[in-house]
Amino acid sequence: MTERKPTGDTGRMPRTELGQPNWTDEQRAEFIRRRRGRNFLLLAALAAFCLMIYAIAIVKLHEYGQMW
Repeated sequence: MTERKPTGDTGRMPRTELGQPNWTDEQRAEFIRRRRGRNFLLLAALAAFCLMIYAIAIVKLHEYGQMW
C-alpha cells in the first residue's frame, strides 16, 4: 500500500489568511485600476465572441435562403 501523508501536509502552497489585505491607498487604487482594466478586456472579448457567433448565424441563414 502507498504511504499516506500526514493530515496537515497536502503538498500544496500554504494558505494565506483571508481578510483585509494590508494595502496602502496607492496599492488599493492600483489594484482596482488593474481589475477594472481586466474586466473591460473580458467584456470586449465576450462582446466580440457574441458578435462573431451572430455574424456566422446571419451568413449561414442567408446562404441557405432561410432569411428574407
